[in-house]
Amino acid sequence: MKLMWVLLAMGGISLWVIPNTVSQFSGGHTYYNIDANDSQVPCIKCHGDIQIELHTGFIHNNFTCSDCHRVQKGVQYASGDDAYERLIYINVTPLSTSNIRYRVLATSIGNFQSGNFPKSISGEITIDQWAMAGNDQAQFRDANNQYAGNMTPGETGVLYNYADVNGITTYSNGAPKDTDLFTQNMALDPRKINVNSDPYGSDDLTGAGSRVVTPGTLAHAASIVPCAECHSNYLNQMPDTIHEAFIKYGMEHNTSENCIACHTSTAVSINWTRPSTIAFETSSDGYNIIINRTYPAFGIRIETFGNRTGDVIAVSNVTVI
Repeated sequence: MKLMWVLLAMGGISLWVIPNTVSQFSGGHTYYNIDANDSQVPCIKCHGDIQIELHTGFIHNNFTCSDCHRVQKGVQYASGDDAYERLIYINVTPLSTSNIRYRVLATSIGNFQSGNFPKSISGEITIDQWAMAGNDQAQFRDANNQYAGNMTPGETGVLYNYADVNGITTYSNGAPKDTDLFTQNMALDPRKINVNSDPYGSDDLTGAGSRVVTPGTLAHAASIVPCAECHSNYLNQMPDTIHEAFIKYGMEHNTSENCIACHTSTAVSINWTRPSTIAFETSSDGYNIIINRTYPAFGIRIETFGNRTGDVIAVSNVTVI
């Protein structure tokens, strides 16, 4: 009888627990992805303090992230999962026996981000020959000690230089580009990519796999637009010499930190070297005192944090709210 009651209790609990557990794998949770072309992760997940700052009613409250952050041409940022890099090479010496103007290399994101690819290569040299000659970074080779990539051939004796790169996803509309049912959910093998020699063509991933986990080794965000880029006229509107020193320091060092310190809720900690004593030099004839000079003496280094008029978000053992 006791066993029956235990079984009934377990069955009742299962009816409540199992559906919730299963839902985690059937849409109950949404997972963000960072692919080769874009990021689905909302900036606010890590930068909630900035989001709060933007909605405090000031002039920037309708700004988006892209208003102050931009992607610079030629700067590489962290790529993500399920993708590879497609490098384009163009001939820099004259062709003679063919019309092969381009060579194309398909390789891993890690190889590209680490610079593990040829900057120049002769048309008759394969990517394996280039690597085995000691030109590659051996730690990035695959399990078979081979270069993780495949390259189209060029014309013998013609030099090809690296010219451009494109991040290519291994999925299209949520489905693997590898149509082989046996390999499509396996790890991507760049060596098995049938690379299209057209620099703007599409590669054939059949049999090459699709899955890639490459969190990236470079910066995850774009560069910051300095405040001075929009507010350069403020240099001619200095309120006083003290604040002029702070503003000019920021301009000279290409930083917006001095602007942020005063114009946001970020707390300010300043290390001051200031006098702890004011010295007076006087002379007296017994009736009158003449002050000859005054000067600061015995400099001391102190730290001040926050103030009693500005609201601060920062947390410290001496924060003043």
